[in-house]
Amino acid sequence: MGSRTLSICLDGRVIEVDEGDNLLTSLLSHGADVRYGCRAGVCGACRLYDSDHGHSILSCQTSVVADLSLSVQLPFVFSTFSLLHTETLSDEAVALTLLGPSDDSFGDRVNVGVSVAGGEAIIECMAVNVAADPLTVVLQKALLSADAWSFVLALRTEDSLQVSSALGVRKGRLLYELGLDDTALVVVSTFENQVFEPYWQAALLDFSAHFLGQYHFVRHQTAEISLQDPSLGAFFERAQAEVEGAPLHVIYHGQNISEQSWSRVLRPLRIRVNQLHFVR
Repeated sequence: MGSRTLSICLDGRVIEVDEGDNLLTSLLSHGADVRYGCRAGVCGACRLYDSDHGHSILSCQTSVVADLSLSVQLPFVFSTFSLLHTETLSDEAVALTLLGPSDDSFGDRVNVGVSVAGGEAIIECMAVNVAADPLTVVLQKALLSADAWSFVLALRTEDSLQVSSALGVRKGRLLYELGLDDTALVVVSTFENQVFEPYWQAALLDFSAHFLGQYHFVRHQTAEISLQDPSLGAFFERAQAEVEGAPLHVIYHGQNISEQSWSRVLRPLRIRVNQLHFVR
């Protein structure tokens, strides 16, 4: 007897899958727009909200054993923040400094509501401020609709924005939870995330004396082509020469490159998978 067919409802779209299939693989095979990163249950990029049971799940670590009703949006409660300052980082990114009830700091995830035609769009961002400073987030044109980006560019000092952050979560713990204190490390990021370079540098130089630099993938390269780029190998070799045999840890700030793909590149360099850390 074959497997049962089960239904996954993702934000109103129903997908039929076989019982026992991996949830993330099934969603991607049907063209669902879901984030993913390491596919090893580490980075949290593929987290979805199970509305039937009232909790979030990691789709890469979930086998489908019953019908599911899921959403890419986790539940949140918004508060009103006031815009203190806008900094243009590039033609495609701006940093907003906001005053409001927040204890978020570098690496924490927050949601910002922006006005668009017909309603409001919820933008997920990474806090980049140091602890106790006003909340600062980076908004990227590539991740916003045209309406949302126009709204962001039109913001003025003291304008109000609705912001939410995760409740019941220890804040500002990203680097501690990665276990990177007093280790030699580098950051590798997607082209879009190169705007975060000064924030990574400030956070890591304050956290570890062994931050050895940052590498950015070239725009529009696919995951596999980027990983095979000779310049990436040269970057790792220079970093390894500096550490003189000590373990070199790698932070990957991005998505859609699996742990398995990374391991094929890092193995010849004698960098173990447990020295690779995913941040979305």
